[in-house]
Amino acid sequence: MVNIYLLIELLRAANAGDTVDALEKLELANCTLVNVVALSDDKLVAQLDCSSYAEANTAVLDKIAPIEGVVQTNIMAAVRPVHK
Repeated sequence: MVNIYLLIELLRAANAGDTVDALEKLELANCTLVNVVALSDDKLVAQLDCSSYAEANTAVLDKIAPIEGVVQTNIMAAVRPVHK
Protein backbone atom coordinates (compact mmCIF):
# COMPACT_ATOMS: atom_id res chain seq x y z
CA MET A 1 0.00 0.00 0.00
CA VAL A 2 1.18 3.52 -0.84
CA ASN A 3 -0.42 6.84 0.00
CA ILE A 4 0.03 9.57 -2.60
CA TYR A 5 -0.70 13.19 -1.69
CA LEU A 6 -1.43 15.45 -4.65
CA LEU A 7 -1.65 19.19 -5.26
CA ILE A 8 -3.75 19.68 -8.37
CA GLU A 9 -3.71 23.05 -10.11
CA LEU A 10 -6.58 24.10 -12.36
CA LEU A 11 -6.98 26.47 -15.26
CA ARG A 12 -8.53 29.76 -14.18
CA ALA A 13 -11.53 29.02 -16.38
CA ALA A 14 -12.10 25.64 -14.70
CA ASN A 15 -14.70 25.14 -11.99
CA ALA A 16 -13.17 23.56 -8.87
CA GLY A 17 -16.47 21.91 -7.87
CA ASP A 18 -16.91 20.30 -11.28
CA THR A 19 -13.33 19.04 -11.22
CA VAL A 20 -13.81 17.55 -7.73
CA ASP A 21 -16.94 15.78 -9.01
CA ALA A 22 -15.03 14.43 -12.03
CA LEU A 23 -12.23 13.14 -9.79
CA GLU A 24 -14.66 11.42 -7.43
CA LYS A 25 -16.29 9.60 -10.38
CA LEU A 26 -13.01 8.15 -11.69
CA GLU A 27 -12.66 4.39 -11.74
CA LEU A 28 -9.13 3.68 -10.59
CA ALA A 29 -7.94 0.07 -10.68
CA ASN A 30 -6.24 -0.89 -7.40
CA CYS A 31 -6.42 2.73 -6.16
CA THR A 32 -8.89 4.68 -4.07
CA LEU A 33 -9.28 8.42 -4.08
CA VAL A 34 -9.66 8.81 -0.32
CA ASN A 35 -10.26 12.54 -0.20
CA VAL A 36 -10.24 15.54 -2.49
CA VAL A 37 -10.70 19.10 -1.25
CA ALA A 38 -10.72 22.49 -2.98
CA LEU A 39 -8.18 24.85 -1.38
CA SER A 40 -9.18 27.70 -3.66
CA ASP A 41 -10.77 28.30 -7.05
CA ASP A 42 -7.68 26.93 -8.79
CA LYS A 43 -6.09 24.44 -6.36
CA LEU A 44 -7.18 21.05 -5.05
CA VAL A 45 -5.51 18.62 -2.68
CA ALA A 46 -6.15 14.89 -2.83
CA GLN A 47 -5.10 11.66 -1.17
CA LEU A 48 -4.80 8.60 -3.36
CA ASP A 49 -4.24 5.16 -1.81
CA CYS A 50 -2.88 2.52 -4.18
CA SER A 51 -1.66 -1.05 -3.96
CA SER A 52 1.71 -0.17 -5.55
CA TYR A 53 3.76 2.70 -6.92
CA ALA A 54 3.09 1.44 -10.45
CA GLU A 55 -0.68 1.63 -9.90
CA ALA A 56 -0.28 5.13 -8.45
CA ASN A 57 1.74 6.20 -11.47
CA THR A 58 -0.97 4.94 -13.81
CA ALA A 59 -3.73 6.64 -11.81
CA VAL A 60 -1.98 10.01 -11.73
CA LEU A 61 -0.68 10.08 -15.30
CA ASP A 62 -3.46 8.26 -17.16
CA LYS A 63 -6.58 9.16 -15.17
CA ILE A 64 -6.13 12.32 -13.08
CA ALA A 65 -3.81 14.52 -15.17
CA PRO A 66 -5.97 14.36 -18.36
CA ILE A 67 -9.16 15.57 -16.63
CA GLU A 68 -10.51 18.70 -18.28
CA GLY A 69 -9.42 21.81 -16.39
CA VAL A 70 -6.37 20.21 -14.75
CA VAL A 71 -3.26 22.09 -15.78
CA GLN A 72 -0.71 20.57 -13.38
CA THR A 73 -0.64 17.65 -10.94
CA ASN A 74 2.10 17.71 -8.30
CA ILE A 75 2.96 14.74 -6.11
CA MET A 76 3.66 16.30 -2.71
CA ALA A 77 4.45 13.01 -0.97
CA ALA A 78 4.52 9.30 -1.65
CA VAL A 79 4.31 7.37 1.61
CA ARG A 80 4.55 3.65 2.25
CA PRO A 81 2.93 3.20 5.68
CA VAL A 82 4.93 1.15 8.15
CA HIS A 83 2.92 -1.23 10.32
CA LYS A 84 4.53 -2.43 13.53
